[in-house]
Amino acid sequence: MTLEIAVKAAAGAPELLGDCPFCQRVLLTLEEKKVPYKSLLVNLSDKPKWFLDISPEGKVPVVKFDGKWVADSDVIVGILEEKYPEPSLVTPPEFASV
Repeated sequence: MTLEIAVKAAAGAPELLGDCPFCQRVLLTLEEKKVPYKSLLVNLSDKPKWFLDISPEGKVPVVKFDGKWVADSDVIVGILEEKYPEPSLVTPPEFASV
């Protein structure tokens, strides 16, 4: 199953990925776990209605899991770790304070 993820488009280049570290974190997690996904690039300066319908606060990233849109990169990465445990990207307890 291919996940849909709404991410920030680059300013002045709406066909390119923008500079949002939260979006990049989720995209890197998807790549490392080899989870298929489709990026939906969003111009945050002129948010389209479809995006505000799925993210009323207008924040990215937003990922569609089982028909429901989920926001917040921490929550998204947690769900990805739960649904796709291998390879584990959880920080080992002995390094948690580093």
